[in-house]
Amino acid sequence: MRLRGRTHPLLTLEMEDLTPEALQAALAAKLGATASFFRHAPVLLDFGALPAAAAPRLAALVEVVRGLGLVPAAFRARRPEIERAALEAGLGRMLEAEPRQELTTPCERRPPVVITEPVRSGQRIYAAEADLIVLHSVSPGAQLLADGCIHVYGALRGSASAGVADDPQARIFAKIMDAELLSIAGLWLGAEEIPPPWSGRPAQLAIRDGWLRFSALP
Repeated sequence: MRLRGRTHPLLTLEMEDLTPEALQAALAAKLGATASFFRHAPVLLDFGALPAAAAPRLAALVEVVRGLGLVPAAFRARRPEIERAALEAGLGRMLEAEPRQELTTPCERRPPVVITEPVRSGQRIYAAEADLIVLHSVSPGAQLLADGCIHVYGALRGSASAGVADDPQARIFAKIMDAELLSIAGLWLGAEEIPPPWSGRPAQLAIRDGWLRFSALP
């Protein structure tokens, strides 16, 4: 038996100081039509914004997250009261990695992972510390993840998550932007949020001024 430490992409849910009822309504509305993509997905709960007074209701907040189909896997917290409550709720503490050197050029990483076949429904491809390049189309229900950028030289009809290691410089490029879910560095949007001028057309997605923005391919 071997115990290894590795870097895995985790969705991060930044918890606000809400009642369980308010969290239920807000999170259900945010997930919306994309809820099926997040079912059984492990998530990191970031309690950094919670005051110490929120500790007594933290277990109830965690149950709300579970009730919506997500799987709380670990947490981050700044206050000892919140940390104790999270441990009592059965969550694991996320160990902080060493700070990474900032990249001077977007997506400057290891050689890219290149996929030469169509990506079919149910497939999940992760490019660790690299860009991901798909030379064919991506079917609905397929998942692409990359620490760097994602390039799809066909139709992107599944989900694509770039910059999963919290790199806001990452981008998503697609010859046909028809994705079910798009995410960069934890910011995400569903198919219904893709503006009509970009839906089904060549487009790229990037973070600008803290928001996900579409633009034409270069």
